[in-house]
Order: sequence, then C-alpha cells, then structure tokens
Amino acid sequence: MLDAEAAGNRGYSGLHGWMTAAERIWNDNSESGSMTLVERWNYHNELGAQFPIPRLRVVYAASGTNPAACVLRNSDAAIEHKLYWGTPTSEGEAAYLTAIFNSEVSRSRISSLQSRGQWGARDFDKVIFTLPIPRFDTSDSLHNDLAAAAAEAERVAMAFELPESVKFQRARKLIRDALTESGIAPQIDQLVARLLDQENNP
Repeated sequence: MLDAEAAGNRGYSGLHGWMTAAERIWNDNSESGSMTLVERWNYHNELGAQFPIPRLRVVYAASGTNPAACVLRNSDAAIEHKLYWGTPTSEGEAAYLTAIFNSEVSRSRISSLQSRGQWGARDFDKVIFTLPIPRFDTSDSLHNDLAAAAAEAERVAMAFELPESVKFQRARKLIRDALTESGIAPQIDQLVARLLDQENNP
C-alpha cells in the first residue's frame, strides 16, 4: 500500500501529488485522527487480501432486493466494500456458486434472516452461508447440472441487449426477466431446491 511519501520515493509523481492532496483532506476531516488514509482504505486488510489478484472470482452484492452474483474473469479489478468475493477452484465451481447465489429459492430461504429497511429485506451479506451449500464436487451430477445451467444463464444474460443509459436496478430486472422467459431461471431454481433439500435430508 503506497502512501504519498512512498509514491514519491518510487518516482510516481502523479500518484504522489494526488495522494498528498487526498491525505491532506483526510487528515483535516478525520474525526479520530488515529487512522491514516491508507489504513482506512485497507481496513482489516480488505484491500491487501486481494493481492495478487486471482484470475477467477465469484462476486456478489452485499445488499439489494434480489441477489446479484457473477463470475469475474479480470485480474486487474479490485473489489470494493459493497461486494463480497471468493476464489473458486474452477469455472465449474464458479458457475455452481453463482447459480445458488442468484436463485430465487436461495433468496426466499434466507429472507427471514435479512435486515429490513423502508423497501423490505435489504442486506444479504453472509446470511447466504446459513444455507446448507455443499462444496462443489465434479463427480456429483447435480452439481454439474447446476454449473451447466449457470453457464447457460450467463450466455443468455450476455446476449441480452440492455437499453442505453439504463440504471443498474432496471438492468438487473430486465436480465432476470430474460432468464425467466428463457426457462433457465426456473430450471436453476428447481436444481437449487433439490440440492438444498438433499443437504437438509441426507
């Protein structure tokens, strides 16, 4: 993590100037003064833990009316604080997890654990992990079926043309509607229900 001084020492003059101004504003407005700007950005090592950035990640939103998860294949992107992320071992595992995280079945089964706001249930955070989600197993046909269905859902979502300047909430709904109309969302819900019921009743 480079502060203004470290950036200057390494010859990053543009970063040095920007960080100097940012640190000045932080120091002038910080209430406690006990944490530097870089320490705040890396609170609990949430930024540092991302490096080196993995090639493949599963990312999901911490809050929203409906869950939103995706596979991220970009080793240049750092994850900001309103997203949770994990590093799957394979494309198959990544697809399997996004199928579970995005399903209406999962949302409905954790809704009673979510915090409530003006518009109803809001925060997902880590309540998704109260579900009995088994580790991805390539020898399990149900796991493979879920991964294949998620890959198909990704293809449908990528092919869907969003209107220009659409806001992200509307974009999410349009994509969800397209997935439902294609039949892949109901298929995923059926598979997720089987998976979770199987884990509850081994």
